[in-house]
Amino acid sequence: MKDYYQILGVTPESGEDDIRKSYRKLAMQYHPDKNPDSPEAEEKFKEIAEAYGVLTDPVKRSQYDTARRTGATFNTHSGADGGFNYSQEDILKDLFQDPRFQQMFQGVLREFARKGFRANQSFIKQSFFGGKGGILFGGLFFFGSLAGPALMKSAKAKLPEGKGLLKSLGSAVGSLLGEKGGNAPVSQPNTNAAADTTYTTYLTSDEFRLGKLVRIVTNGPDGPEKLQIKIPPESRAGQKLRLRGKGMPGPDGRGDLFLELLER
Repeated sequence: MKDYYQILGVTPESGEDDIRKSYRKLAMQYHPDKNPDSPEAEEKFKEIAEAYGVLTDPVKRSQYDTARRTGATFNTHSGADGGFNYSQEDILKDLFQDPRFQQMFQGVLREFARKGFRANQSFIKQSFFGGKGGILFGGLFFFGSLAGPALMKSAKAKLPEGKGLLKSLGSAVGSLLGEKGGNAPVSQPNTNAAADTTYTTYLTSDEFRLGKLVRIVTNGPDGPEKLQIKIPPESRAGQKLRLRGKGMPGPDGRGDLFLELLER
């Protein structure tokens, strides 16, 4: 049985804050760019994310603790009978669709970038999912089955495909980067900041210059919502695009969704 507590260097009594701090430290330590000649480090990089995915998920952690305590079977292949039955892919797929992890991982990616390590979407897809890819979810790419057919079906029903910024977003989203949709920074105050959500997308210099169409899936009050966003030409690294009323539900209604632009 894998010892997820040992993998992350924490104990069964550790809370989520300690687990998160340990993950951030180990992710930097085992980033493949810091260990270019170590296949073991590449596997460890993925394994600490797997451990994080189990120990920060109350259901998985409870099932894991029970199997660990009772000596029940532990299987890393979906469909096995009894015990703790999640494949590594199952765990990582669930983890990268968790908004809490998405928020935390954005900070990890920024730390990678500051150190000169790869932190773009293709690196994430290759490192955790063997290069599979697809829709932009929480600033991270997922394709096909990783996105989940139910999620995509629900999102498609809510917001059909279109060119440019989806017309169905209407006034609820507002313009990007200020009222006139130009390159002005966001300046309007927000009284529901606690419910704001920030996603990150990495662009090449050509994509900054020419603009780019991206798709994100966010959590709305009635389930997943698929948004199609036109990043304006001549945008700049470090800018944030604001979509009003498309963040997380909060006590005063939905917050805003910010799309932070960083350079690959």
